[in-house]
Amino acid sequence: MPIKPLQMTQQELFSTPIWRVAAPEIARHKKTMLADLEQKWAAGDFEKHGHGYGYQSKNELFSPQGMTDQPYLKLIRDKFIAACRQILVARHGIAKQMPFDIYAVQGWYLIQTAEEWVDGPWHNHHPATLSGCYYLQIPRYKEANEGLLMFQRSQPPTDIFVNHQSGVVPAEGQFVIFPSYLMHRPAPCPSADKWRVTVAMDCFVHWHKRYSEPVRQVGPEEWDEALKQSFNPGLAPKDGLG
Repeated sequence: MPIKPLQMTQQELFSTPIWRVAAPEIARHKKTMLADLEQKWAAGDFEKHGHGYGYQSKNELFSPQGMTDQPYLKLIRDKFIAACRQILVARHGIAKQMPFDIYAVQGWYLIQTAEEWVDGPWHNHHPATLSGCYYLQIPRYKEANEGLLMFQRSQPPTDIFVNHQSGVVPAEGQFVIFPSYLMHRPAPCPSADKWRVTVAMDCFVHWHKRYSEPVRQVGPEEWDEALKQSFNPGLAPKDGLG
């Protein structure tokens, strides 16, 4: 049976596409997810401003045990993978002919509060191919520029006649997916009336060297091993996402 395409919209920043994907089936779990997050917060599971601005959990959300204990995490991971596959299949140029495997996906929480701004660094998530944010909760703000997901043009800022920064307005219950090489950081939200909660993700892709090499299905044991390897600190993101 053909796989039904996901409904997504595409937007361009500096001639680079980003994508929005609605996820109403995940939004239904918001209350449960926030209750679980409050327990993690009380247990001290978040590092304050350790990787930029905000409170970040470990990048182990999509471990087999984590998805067993909290099934909504598997929903988020599977939706992200499906969206990434659809995006990658639709890519342009000669690379469109090259088969690929998504061999690992890692995820973590980022919580922003109404605190004094810490100047989080611009960063990207190489060597991942695609990165994403699922916005579990978006607070109300007094200023329109609060809580944006900010992007920076990847070319050197030598052209004074173009904009070198642009912001995306997150929407609760939606993913924002973008190429991992894009420099980005979250904007502060000093007037937020509640937590700004993001599930941040990275998608790692293996590109086959020969066009004739068929795309193979990764079995459960190999998938679990790839997940374990993705938790290697050498692959972990160095800065907070989204």
